[in-house]
Amino acid sequence: MINCIIIDDDSVSVNLMKHFISNTEGLSFIESFSNPIVAANYIRKNATDIGLIFLDIEMPEMSGIELLESFKELPPVILITSKEKYAVKAFDHNVAHYLIKPVEYGKFLKGVERIFELNEAKNNQELEYIFIKDNGLMCKVAHKDICYCEALGDYVKVHLKEKSYLVTTTMKNMEDKLKTSKQFIRVHSSYIINVNFLENFDSETSIVAGKIIPIGNKYRASLQTRLNII
Repeated sequence: MINCIIIDDDSVSVNLMKHFISNTEGLSFIESFSNPIVAANYIRKNATDIGLIFLDIEMPEMSGIELLESFKELPPVILITSKEKYAVKAFDHNVAHYLIKPVEYGKFLKGVERIFELNEAKNNQELEYIFIKDNGLMCKVAHKDICYCEALGDYVKVHLKEKSYLVTTTMKNMEDKLKTSKQFIRVHSSYIINVNFLENFDSETSIVAGKIIPIGNKYRASLQTRLNII
């Protein structure tokens, strides 16, 4: 659930945004502010609890742009204004999206989908491990410790430096689980390797953590594209 605040001195716009938020799954309205100075103080105290800020640009005492400039870092911001001329300057401050009043729900939803995508990407980047079941225990295995994965019939063998795990799964599922990390690449229908353990390779084989691993024809080009080759 993404907690939202609204900073806007236009009560009609605020009510409309609250209505949109309450009717959008995954969003939760927590507070609105007509005074941007009060809002700025609230953000400083509660930034970790805020997932999205809907921010008007033209307000008394402090503009939305001035509020952006007063922070080194903010939760994701969607700007709302009646004048499109502010768009270029707004995006200089790395806002997530930009809405023109009167806001239509379709355009509102497009902006919110951008926030969902950013959150998903952030969460995926933070997942640097998998859990593997071993003798009834769920063992945490860091991505960086996995040398390569090998398909063995209905199983996948996950090879680390010092040990290995035999998992009941498919290579496609394993590939999906590891796709959040850029260090893994499929080189054969039966092998996924960690490029950090790749020692050398030619057109047909590679050496990964001392193991000879074949390179399939359909995967050769993507491997060569991925690596820094001079």
